[in-house]
Amino acid sequence: MLVNCQLDRYKLNKSRMLTIANRSRQCLAKLNQDHTLQYQGRTQGTLQIFRSQQQLDAIEKDMALLAESGTRFQLFDTPQCLQQEPGLANMKGDLVGGLYLPDDETGDCYLFCQQLQKMAEQSGVKFLFDTQINALMTEKRRVVGVTTSNGTLTGDHFVVALGSYSKALLQPHGIDLPIYPVKGYSLTLPIIDPGHAPSSTIMDETFKVAVTRFDDRIRVAGTAELAGFDPALPDKRLATLNHVVSDLFPQGVNLASADYWTGFRPMTPDGTPIIGKTPLDNLYTNTGHGTLGWTMACGSADILTELIASNGKQELPELSIERY
Repeated sequence: MLVNCQLDRYKLNKSRMLTIANRSRQCLAKLNQDHTLQYQGRTQGTLQIFRSQQQLDAIEKDMALLAESGTRFQLFDTPQCLQQEPGLANMKGDLVGGLYLPDDETGDCYLFCQQLQKMAEQSGVKFLFDTQINALMTEKRRVVGVTTSNGTLTGDHFVVALGSYSKALLQPHGIDLPIYPVKGYSLTLPIIDPGHAPSSTIMDETFKVAVTRFDDRIRVAGTAELAGFDPALPDKRLATLNHVVSDLFPQGVNLASADYWTGFRPMTPDGTPIIGKTPLDNLYTNTGHGTLGWTMACGSADILTELIASNGKQELPELSIERY
């Protein structure tokens, strides 16, 4: 992970993630064109806000990468930030500027997944919920089944998409995925004054926290903690989220009604997901998306579909486990 903090590696990894994210946006647009999906989606972009001139100066390398990838952006001064997000007018802290990404979309990924599930079931897909996956059964470097709490499942091809839990399933087969659970926190709370709440998504560069608007709620998510699979909700972590939302939108939301949550982001050392064929002939991975699971979801699925359809011939080395 330290090696990937070097500038040249940062640029390479960022460009890979942008490529997947842009492909994902195109796939999502096609999905919405072909089907009527209602997931409280908004198409008003993302505003990354800066509280110091140093942050504003440092964003230049990111803007260069955005330009290279064809991603639209605008650098805003303070009045332009307030014009884009009027709810920030009561912000208690400093606001020196922002980076606006007009093509970013937001929504409730839970509602999105529920609708995808129904669409998939109508096409013949069977889902098994509340099912414990125990192990992979292999013969001659092929997967022949998956043992679960609901019996053994068989198939022609298998995809490991277990997020942070992917590593443990594959280790007994000599496949060591470099995926680590990086714990993140979120709170969801009701809006009490829409005029003093965000209209879309705001990224606070100082605290590394994102604030996203749904119809009548906002979700505040962030922080990164290396704590294994500990599901505890320590007060000091939640205090950061509380501080950000209280600082940005002190009159817009009701903190007393906040619903807190924690989860384990499947992070790779270079930040790029692992999508591709494994040493087992009919086993593929689609995991390691870190904090950008939904951002890359549709594009990752599109890449994986092409890969399986070509029997692994359309492998992208920069996304496979082989890059390690």
